[in-house]
Amino acid sequence: MSLSTLYLRLRYPRHSFGPGFTGPWRLRIRGRGRVSFGRDVRVRNMSGRTALLTFGADARIEIGNRVEIDGAGLMSASAIVVGDDAILGPCLLVDTDFHAIGPQRRRPGEPVPRRPIRIGRNAWIQGKSTILKGVSVGEGAVVRWGALVASDVASGVVVMGNPAVPVATP
Repeated sequence: MSLSTLYLRLRYPRHSFGPGFTGPWRLRIRGRGRVSFGRDVRVRNMSGRTALLTFGADARIEIGNRVEIDGAGLMSASAIVVGDDAILGPCLLVDTDFHAIGPQRRRPGEPVPRRPIRIGRNAWIQGKSTILKGVSVGEGAVVRWGALVASDVASGVVVMGNPAVPVATP
């Protein structure tokens, strides 16, 4: 176990780090929610600083086995689940709007829309991509550079653009 991994385990005792986890000492985990890493997860900061942020005690981020993360930002108010063998480049996953939308947004206490995000097994989310609330990215799908994904991506499909549209199918 590297010194940085040992440091992370000591710094964030309420989060779970699976066996074989490796990560930089500057990994940012914030919020009252829970973060769990599966077996043999590798987190790096080569493409930017990886940040895992939870908003509320019920929020959770679950990272599967053998996932690679480099410079990604995951912001959860409900749940973000990343499947085994996925790759997350310097992308952004946000499962909430952070504020109410519509005319009522100015009133205190209005409900904030939030829905979980699911990233399938072997999916690849490339840099500068944004995955919005309620999206499921299917197994083996690829979200290309800079895509804005607001609706589900089927298994094996490659999407790109703003809004994201399929450019290749299995």
